[in-house]
Amino acid sequence: MDLWLDSYDDIYSDFDSRHYLKRRISEDFLLELRTEMKYKEQPAEEMVLLLPKERREEHAEQIIARSLTDFFSRQSFFYAGKCRAKRNKGFLLLGSGMAIILLNSWISYQFRESFLVISLKVLLEPAGWFLLWAALDSLFYDLIELKKESSFFGYLSKMHIHFKSS
Repeated sequence: MDLWLDSYDDIYSDFDSRHYLKRRISEDFLLELRTEMKYKEQPAEEMVLLLPKERREEHAEQIIARSLTDFFSRQSFFYAGKCRAKRNKGFLLLGSGMAIILLNSWISYQFRESFLVISLKVLLEPAGWFLLWAALDSLFYDLIELKKESSFFGYLSKMHIHFKSS
């Protein structure tokens, strides 16, 4: 994957003036990486950042390449953790919803109809269905987006990053 840069600052946020090792990565740069990866037929093993020859500094390039790899690795780890947490929360909601629905069914079967039993059923039935649907929403929609982010950064963290003159 080749990307053209005017300067090293194209990689980093314009609002962050710290050293290359501590600067935040630009959202524009990440968007460009996503776009580039979206149209690739097969995964690339390296990222080549092209710069004008007169603007290249070899020492800075080593620092920037290490900084990018560290950032991608941290983001991959972060999103993998969010995926685990979202999956665990989804299964907890699913189990809770199923338990409430089963409790409601058991109450209906075990006890004869009275004001207290009917009131309890009115409370338990929507709560069980709500938890069930929230769990499925979490597991099938929210988790998919987090997995995309995790795989995007995991893929980038494994790339070899280097610079070339344009």
